[in-house]
Parts: sequence; structure tokens; C-alpha cells
Amino acid sequence: MPETATLAEKLAGFTTRLITEGCDDAAMSRAKTYALDTLAVTLGGAMAESSKRTVSGLTRFNSGGPSAVFGSGLRLSCGEAALANGTLAHALELDDDHRIGVLHPGAAVVPAAFAIAEASGASGRDFLLGLIAGYEVACRLGEVFRGSLFRYGFHPTALCGALGAAAAGAVVLRLDRIAATRALGIAGTQAAGLVEWRADGSWIKRLHPGRAAQSGVIAALLAAEGFTGPATILEGAGGFFAAFGHDQKLDTEAVTRGLGTDLRGLGTAIKPYPCCRFAHGAIDLALEAQRAGIAVQDIAEVEVRLYRTDVLTYHPVPINAVDAQFNVPYHIACCLLQGNIGLKDFTVEAVQRPEILALAAKVKVVEDDALSALYPEEYHTVLRVKTRDREVRQFLSTCPSGDPEADRYKIDSNLFHREAVTKTRSLLSECGYGSRVEKLIQLTDGLDTARDLSPLSELLGQK
Repeated sequence: MPETATLAEKLAGFTTRLITEGCDDAAMSRAKTYALDTLAVTLGGAMAESSKRTVSGLTRFNSGGPSAVFGSGLRLSCGEAALANGTLAHALELDDDHRIGVLHPGAAVVPAAFAIAEASGASGRDFLLGLIAGYEVACRLGEVFRGSLFRYGFHPTALCGALGAAAAGAVVLRLDRIAATRALGIAGTQAAGLVEWRADGSWIKRLHPGRAAQSGVIAALLAAEGFTGPATILEGAGGFFAAFGHDQKLDTEAVTRGLGTDLRGLGTAIKPYPCCRFAHGAIDLALEAQRAGIAVQDIAEVEVRLYRTDVLTYHPVPINAVDAQFNVPYHIACCLLQGNIGLKDFTVEAVQRPEILALAAKVKVVEDDALSALYPEEYHTVLRVKTRDREVRQFLSTCPSGDPEADRYKIDSNLFHREAVTKTRSLLSECGYGSRVEKLIQLTDGLDTARDLSPLSELLGQK
């Protein structure tokens, strides 16, 4: 690839090399893990009220197509199915998350790749390679901004996810470098997604990966037919970085640094708790404190020190169930009182429990400048519990559970995948899809040799 090539051309060169050269077994294995997790989270998300409204709205005047809408028994066009499934994937706040990119790649990339693979009859191998490409592009773009998009009202998952979804679609459709470049250009102009959900806890955040997935599908399909898109979509004067950078210093070299050898997307974390990833370190510590025997009746005050994200909320009474997914005092109170936190805690009724709110009122959250300086490379969190007899217990997290770079996964290399399997079984059983769990695990494990995705499509599409 010549030095004069644009960033989109270099990314397209990476996607086309994946098509011709493939990836090593470790990368393919990790892609299977992400596929399993996102497909399970998407199916589980079909139970959410926002998901039911999504499917109802998209099929009000239209139905039928080659791609399944999970858990509905309905099929739509590739783009509309990707829109629906991407929205379902984000509904429970359980979809995967990239620490340094500060975004959710799976909810945008997997539905896009899946919908196109269903329609085109692509192999399971091409689907997995599409995921590797999509995760890589989305996460590298996220690393350029390192979470700063939130400060200007933009959701990184929505913006970067659109180009990740396009890259995935380009691989599944086996587009050449020129066409893949066009796809990235077309996807970039569709990138959008505002963070105003924080004002009232509305559902628009859940729509963002769905729209990113749909944009990626549209981009790949149009590019395949010769529709043009600018090769300078990223670094151009009117491109992605100029539009969303707000004159800040961006690490644009993150787009291509180690491209093809250092697979940044494979550092994506799988979420163990159904709430904002930024709070997971604090949740780990609250659960640790509860296991250490700290009794709720003895607690005088809890202090959480973490990094600035411009996403989490700290008021003691959640506005509603969506706000509770981002509310640190509520998370801490649930963990200290119950010794766990799960889907049951994020309902309209659950967020109003007096005993939880009474404890949440004792939780103080501080955005620590020293910890913010480490973010997003490191998600350090400190939890201090002061008891009524003035004893202070302190707990520290340097990397939240679910992140493949956490020490626990370095000690046991297969633990990451086993936890994804355990999560799948627990989640789908809780959401009423327990009868599909073992078949889903079996089919995703065999994706690298699968002729196509029709067995998975049938399994996941059933109502």
C-alpha cells in the first residue's frame, strides 16, 4: 500500500487481505466468542419493551425479506433487519465494549455482518472474518477519539460503528479494495448519534448501533454496485475527523498503527453486568466489599473515586430504568445490599425500591483527576467504605472483569470464552430462550466450517 494512500484505502487494504489470507486460529476463536456473546445478547434483548416497539414500528407497513429479526418470527431486508437487531443488541446494556475505543463494536458490526451473510449465502468463515474486520475498524476509529466524542454530544458507537459495520459488510460480500474504500466513504457520511438520552433516559441510545449497522449494510451494498464514496472520508477537510474532532488533538495514527498485525478489536471486553461499562470496576469492588462481610447496617458512607467519562450519573435517585443503567450510586447500593446486580434490577419497579435508594443516598462519587489522566488506557477505580465506628475499608480495581487484558484471563487463557458461554446460558434462560442455548453454542463453535448461516438464522429468528 503506497504511503500516499488515504486512511480509508489503507483500511480497505486490510479488509481485502482478510478475504484472501484469512486470520490465525486465535483470532478466529476470539471472533466466535464475540459472535456467541452478541447473538445471545441480541436474542435476549428481544424481550425489552423498546425492542418490541422497534420491531412493531419497522414492520407496521412492511415485512418480508432475506434476513431474520431475532426472536420475532419475522424477516426484513438486510438493512432493516440490521437496524432491528442492532437495536435489540443494545437494549439490555449487556453488549460488548472496547475499553480504549470507548464504544460497543458488537452491537453494530455483528447484526450488519449477519444480515448480509444471510441474504448472500456467505459462509460462516466469511462471517467471522467480517466480524474481525468490523471490530478492527470501529475500535481503531474509537481509539482516535478515546472517548472525547461524548463531550461534544456524540455517541462513539453510533459514529465509529457505522464504518465498522461497512467494513464487515465489505468482507462478507468479498469486495475488492476499491469497492471497500467506497463503502467506508458511504458509511462515513451516514455517521450520527447524539447523547441526549441522558436528559430523560429515553431509548435513543439503543437505536444507535442499529442505525450504525443499517448504515454499514447500505454502504456495502451500494459500494458493491459502484456507488461512489470519498476515499478521504476520514482525514479530508470535510471528513469524519474534521466534523467530529472539534479542533482537538486526535491520535489519527491509531487508524493504521500496527494495522494487520496488532488486532485492536480483539481487546474488546464482554460485559458481565447489564449496565454502563464505565461502572463495572466500581461494581466489582462493591461485590468484593459485600463478600468481605461489610454489613449494610454498619455503613456510614461509601466513596467511589473514578475517571471522568461524561456518561455516568451520580444522583442518588435514578430518573427511570434507563438512567439506572448509568447510575453509580444505584449500582453500588444493589451490590452491597444483594451481593449481585442483574436484569431484575433495571425495571421501573426495581429502581424505586426504598431500601436500595436509602443506601444509594450514602454513596458519594468523585471524578478523580489522577484517575482521569489514566483513562481510557486504564479504568482505575477506588471504593472506600466508612462504617459507623469510623473504620475505613478500601478496595482497588485496575481493570474490570470481562476485559481480556485483566490478569485473570492471562492466568487462564480459556476463561474468557468460558465466561461468555456461562453468560449466554444464564441470560437466555432468564429471558425465556433457554431451549435454544446449547444449539446456539454448538452452531457458533462450528462457524469456521459452516457452509452458511441458515441454521443460526432459523434458530435465532424464531418467535
